[in-house]
Amino acid sequence: MDSIYLVVIKRFIFFIALQGFIFNNFDLYGMYDPYICLVFILTFPTKINKITFMVLCFIFGFVLDLFSNSLGLNTIACLTVAFLRSYIIGFIFGSFYDPVGLKLIKNYISETSFSQKFLYVFSIILIHHFFLFTLESLNFNYFMLTIKKILITSILSMIFCYASILIMIKNEK
Repeated sequence: MDSIYLVVIKRFIFFIALQGFIFNNFDLYGMYDPYICLVFILTFPTKINKITFMVLCFIFGFVLDLFSNSLGLNTIACLTVAFLRSYIIGFIFGSFYDPVGLKLIKNYISETSFSQKFLYVFSIILIHHFFLFTLESLNFNYFMLTIKKILITSILSMIFCYASILIMIKNEK
């Protein structure tokens, strides 16, 4: 059985490579790329302390920035989502949330309602994309284009991330 840190390192490398080599080249209509790399943040074990999680998300965002030439935008978006994740989990899952970290993400997926799973995944993706694309444009002249890009990319990311999470949970022992 792999240690939890080995699993985290494997997922880190896998989702960086997947995003960098495949999904950054997806380009639906030339501007919409799904961000499957968010599965790393979504499925990160809750039992690892928050400081380690924040440091790993910083490195994760930085490496994503190196692949996509986004000048720190992924780093900021990943750090924001990493900071807000425990609050989002606590809000959405309520009393089911385990701050000590004894429950795995598999328990959250299998023992909660579809609406809770959907809200968790979609809120993390929406917050990430909001910070990423708002900072990318930094201009109110492109407000509607930014909102459109946030929504379409969030829907694409939601489809790919949710499917990836279900596949990971099914293959998890």
